[in-house]
Amino acid sequence: MDRAGVFLNIMHRRNIFILLVFTAVSIKTFGQTTRSHGVFWGRLILADRINDRWKWELFLQKRTQNIPHEKNIFGALHYNSFLIWTNYCINKNLKLYLSPLGYFDSYPFLSEPEDIDLPGIKEFRFSARLEHELKGKHVDFSSRFTTECRRRDINQNDVYIPNWRLRYMTRFEKPVIGILQNNKPVSFFISDEVLVQFGKAVKNNASMFDQNRAAAGFSLEVVKNIKASFSYLNIFQQRANGKDFDDAHALWAVVTFDNLFSQFKRP
Repeated sequence: MDRAGVFLNIMHRRNIFILLVFTAVSIKTFGQTTRSHGVFWGRLILADRINDRWKWELFLQKRTQNIPHEKNIFGALHYNSFLIWTNYCINKNLKLYLSPLGYFDSYPFLSEPEDIDLPGIKEFRFSARLEHELKGKHVDFSSRFTTECRRRDINQNDVYIPNWRLRYMTRFEKPVIGILQNNKPVSFFISDEVLVQFGKAVKNNASMFDQNRAAAGFSLEVVKNIKASFSYLNIFQQRANGKDFDDAHALWAVVTFDNLFSQFKRP
């Protein structure tokens, strides 16, 4: 079996496992307390190639949320973050991503207006990801598996407690030509990602399920080397007690500046 075959076999097994976990948690949570939130998630990506196989990316992110009983999705901070990524093209269908450093300053989903005064949690994150993409005749399919090592100052005492989080995402994408006058494609996509976690920081949580993220949207190249993506994202997240859940409805906007420096190099 070649590398791609091994990867697909691993992804299939992981997908079944995570699906079973999510299904079990979903059944268990029937009738529990769920709070709704409005969210804006903005991401700026600066990227460039190192050589034919290697590429670097810098993610700058800001997420905001509404204050309970208000509709403004920019009312309160949810988190600020940055992540440094490098990715290696193993072959035309398979990529390896490594993030040696990510930093987050996060605030919980708000239950009451006064929760806006709760302190934030600082986090350092290290990640590895495998992504496999298949180009279809009509629809493209991709899947990715991510492992994260998170170290968080949960108690605001400068003691960073570790835990692991596993993520599996599937995505379907359909490029459509003829919408824009420049004849560049607009890609419509749907995706779903399941996240589970374990380790010291979450050892007292009711279950290993963390959250599920489902998205639908579109992406396009605005001008050469500048891309944009806009989507609706539903985040269904379990709180530590296993009885309370957050159901967030997010507007997710991503702007990517590709070939940041190399585009100016003379051939």
